Amino acid sequence: MKKLFLLTFLFLCSCTASANTQGIIRVYDNTIYQNVKPMLMADFTKHGILTEDLPSFNPVDLFQKEWGLFTGRELYKKLTLSFRYPSKEESKTWTFASLKEDFTKTDMYNHGFIMERGLEKITVSLLGDLNWDGNDTLDWLVYCRFEQKATTDDLSKNDARPAREYLVVITDRTGEYWQAKPLIIRDLILFTHGQEATIYRNLTEQKQLALEPSLAIDFEAGQTQILDAPSTQDKPEKSKKQDKKIEENNLKEQSLSE
Repeated sequence: MKKLFLLTFLFLCSCTASANTQGIIRVYDNTIYQNVKPMLMADFTKHGILTEDLPSFNPVDLFQKEWGLFTGRELYKKLTLSFRYPSKEESKTWTFASLKEDFTKTDMYNHGFIMERGLEKITVSLLGDLNWDGNDTLDWLVYCRFEQKATTDDLSKNDARPAREYLVVITDRTGEYWQAKPLIIRDLILFTHGQEATIYRNLTEQKQLALEPSLAIDFEAGQTQILDAPSTQDKPEKSKKQDKKIEENNLKEQSLSE
């Protein structure tokens, strides 16, 4: 019995090692993965990632931090929005957790979360891990979707809703904030029956900046607080004092000129 256990353990270790060296992606969210897999094939081929005939599964291992029940919460607290707003330097510290407001609802699940914020619905999910950059560390392939919420009210029912999907890779998860590199951006128009899509790939910095969305302010009827990007929430106290001093000087100069 002990020999059987040992052989089984060695076999599993060898499978894990071969998965790392052969560039096999281990799939966590198979539902979304199968939907976006055709868009990823060119990038997978370029990086030597094997996908054909690979069984998808949801591994759970208590000894590895990235497996199990806390992945969604880690993405929520550490993944930043720098991939969505590349021109905003402060977006490197904007996490999804920092978007939390009175009118925000977030549902966590094993490998991601769904957030409803104002008129926007956000879905974030870990599709799988893979050796993307050829080192000894497994990187994360993450799916992020931002869409206008569907309405059911007869007066405001929307038959055509805009949505944007990002497929991003996180290669460094050692810091307090995680930056993700976008591989593919897909714009969607969602209809009651079907959808239209435009795919942007081979993203250069110029193309990514051109696709950057505006910082829209979303609110719903009955809200007393407007939802916006958290650009001023974490502003240093020193900066606030400087702004106040400049404002006082401007007022003083204005009064002298009068």
